[in-house]
Amino acid sequence: MKKLFAFLGLFFLTACATQNPLTDFRFQTQPAPPYILASWYRINAPGEPVRIYIEGDGAAFNADGTPSDNPTPQEAFWRKVAADDPHANTAYLGRPCQYMQAGACSQVDWTTGRFSPQIVRSMNSAVTALMKKAQTDQAVLIGYSGGAQIAGLIAVHDPHVVKVITVAGVLDTDAWTAYHHDTPLKESLNLKDYQIEFLKIPQIHYVGEKDTVVPPALTKAFVQEAAPIVTVRKATHNDGFESILNELYQQ
Repeated sequence: MKKLFAFLGLFFLTACATQNPLTDFRFQTQPAPPYILASWYRINAPGEPVRIYIEGDGAAFNADGTPSDNPTPQEAFWRKVAADDPHANTAYLGRPCQYMQAGACSQVDWTTGRFSPQIVRSMNSAVTALMKKAQTDQAVLIGYSGGAQIAGLIAVHDPHVVKVITVAGVLDTDAWTAYHHDTPLKESLNLKDYQIEFLKIPQIHYVGEKDTVVPPALTKAFVQEAAPIVTVRKATHNDGFESILNELYQQ
């Protein structure tokens, strides 16, 4: 089985060598039952907190709105943001079934159940493993889009998460699906149900002024006055955030 994992990782890295920006990171298939996750990490200062970038929903749906066969992100936006983070201990964590469909993958895992209890537990176990690798008990979770929901759900249950940073983040799935007139994520948890606990955690949120996927108004309605919200002028859902990256890295 270990040989299989190593082969999958080597295959993916070889296939994506020209477009994967995480060249200075070590790739590892991370067992996170019932899934196996793709992760990259760079640990240069054991004992210091680790910053973990959590990917968004990726290519969960096709252009016609039907569920895709492969939720792997088609763009390297979030991997590049992670790659450019200057901190000594930095990691990037793919979501279940992204990059490799290993373990108990099914279409529900990137559609209506993308934030299910077992997904959150799986991601939390991977975060714990990355902290162990960094020899630390402190993690900063940085979530993009749907990855923000995962980061928040982990943080409210794991006291080792010392801060949450979101970029274009989905914080209230019911409000988000209602805005888009989409089907509710019936197999998923919703951070809204843990809003009081979540807003006690140190956090900051970056929203795109021109984001039509996760409009700034949804983030502002959830956070209200409890935490800083930075509106990035002219930014869309995954473009135009370059101006705040240095600030994000300093958080």
